[in-house]
Amino acid sequence: MKAGTYEELYATKVKPEEILYIVNKMTRLREQGQKPDLDAAMFILTDHYKGKKNAVDKVFVITERLQCLANLIKLNDERMRGWTMEAVEPDCMITNTAVFTATAFCQLNREKDRPYFDPDEFFDICLRECESEGRG
Repeated sequence: MKAGTYEELYATKVKPEEILYIVNKMTRLREQGQKPDLDAAMFILTDHYKGKKNAVDKVFVITERLQCLANLIKLNDERMRGWTMEAVEPDCMITNTAVFTATAFCQLNREKDRPYFDPDEFFDICLRECESEGRG
């Protein structure tokens, strides 16, 4: 991992496809009867980025972003209901792709040693993403 501050690490660019990669992998594990968590995500990402430039930074930042998304969902912000829908399976939800794009692009912040997304910025990105695709 890069030596330096969280701000330097958080500047590591992440593409929406990278977020969707891990989301799809985790979904497949659930479909196979497993219950993947963030630790499983970290192992999957470590294997995926093995031997690639900035591998450790990527794994760290993507995992932090997934944690921020999970925390944002736990806040029960009403705006999230516009982008997600409960699925038949317990503890699962159907999620609009714009949420994963926002997970990739939203600025990571840190307070009291915990990462977080600013909810207003996050949902603004969701809206912009849908408008840019003609779905707004």
